[in-house]
Amino acid sequence: MTRILIVDDEQLQRESLAGFLMKIGYDVSTADSAQTALAHMYNHPVDIVLSDYKMPYMTGADLLKEVKSRHPGVILVLITAYGTVDIAVDAMKSGAWDFLTKPVNLDQLEILLKGIVNHIQSLQNPQGISIDNDSAEQGFIAKDPAMLDLLNQAKRVADSQVTVLITGETGVGKEVLAEYLHTHSGRSTHPMVAVNCAALPSHLIESELFGHEKGSFTGATGSRVGRFEEAHTGTLFLDEIGDLPIEMQTKLLRFLQSGEFQRIGENKVLKSDVRVIAATNVDLLHAIQIGEFREDLYYRLNVINMEIPPLRSRPADIKVLSEYYLERFATREGREGLILSEKVLAALESYHFPGNVRELGNLLERAVLLCQGPEILVEGLNLKPTAGEKISSGKLKDSVGGLEVDLIKNTLKQAGGNQSECARRLGISERVLRYKLHKYKLK
Repeated sequence: MTRILIVDDEQLQRESLAGFLMKIGYDVSTADSAQTALAHMYNHPVDIVLSDYKMPYMTGADLLKEVKSRHPGVILVLITAYGTVDIAVDAMKSGAWDFLTKPVNLDQLEILLKGIVNHIQSLQNPQGISIDNDSAEQGFIAKDPAMLDLLNQAKRVADSQVTVLITGETGVGKEVLAEYLHTHSGRSTHPMVAVNCAALPSHLIESELFGHEKGSFTGATGSRVGRFEEAHTGTLFLDEIGDLPIEMQTKLLRFLQSGEFQRIGENKVLKSDVRVIAATNVDLLHAIQIGEFREDLYYRLNVINMEIPPLRSRPADIKVLSEYYLERFATREGREGLILSEKVLAALESYHFPGNVRELGNLLERAVLLCQGPEILVEGLNLKPTAGEKISSGKLKDSVGGLEVDLIKNTLKQAGGNQSECARRLGISERVLRYKLHKYKLK
């Protein structure tokens, strides 16, 4: 039975939480101060500490430091009526598992504790999931130390209720990481709903996210449940958050602060228990500077930032990913037994991968389809002929940027200087195009 210690100087709060947790099967003890809690833990081992933040003499943050020092295996969750993003961030950085605000949502607390218990059991079970051998079913295949560190961080924050902002270049696997966070959270048995903000017309985004009532606007022939309702008790993944229109950013911020929203055409206020994960390949700080992204929303989303490095920066992943894609596509096409030559692996490991993991998958899929023999050859990869030369020059960043600049210049010229048409031809949003024009100082 999992042992929980509740620390709070308010007797009613202690007894209320203790009664609820004992009812759902936990072994619960209480303490009225941080000092009492530390004395109790000296003689009575516990697994989890739920501590109030604001207490006399020693705060919850002070208790956290002592617990991490004296009992490093104990997991601590802070609870406070004075919740701010700054406190949440500091608590997480100092080693807190999560951060809740008063009055505590008991359903949310139960989900959180289930996730912590699963984590404790996985540590006690040496045959549990191993990051080094993470399977495709678990969402990420990685061998590179940089990615292994990122996945360990992801496992640690998966059960947190705070928002996560995933950043990185196109094709690095931001949605896959979001799925990994959801799968390893206490919400994994509930839905994960994904929304690509860049793919939705601006006049439909509000309806898509929050829903609408019949007749609320032209074409609304019936009521519609929005994505926030669909994701209730689960996870909502907002991809390309940098492309969310400014007026919708305001409504998203309001939801993140209160958990409340309204369908279009309805006055009733609805609530949804959703963990939000956002992702972008755009520099949001620059978007803030040019007035295209709200600063307060950025800090609300960026409580935990997870940046996925590009594939070219994690060479140890290239071989294992290549072998995974080869097996996957060869099995699908009935070509089991295909192998990658040493020359192919060397060529892949020296390639700059502007399209990252997505491009690697496409290259291997094409190679399997076109291969005539038992072995994938370099000729079958269709790599850009100048890639090796550019990498060997030692100016990878300049080379990749140069290719992008040339493509934007040529496309913009073909579009007669029309940025909307240029963005359409490049397959990106106008906002991303404006960012790149600014980045490369193009007129």
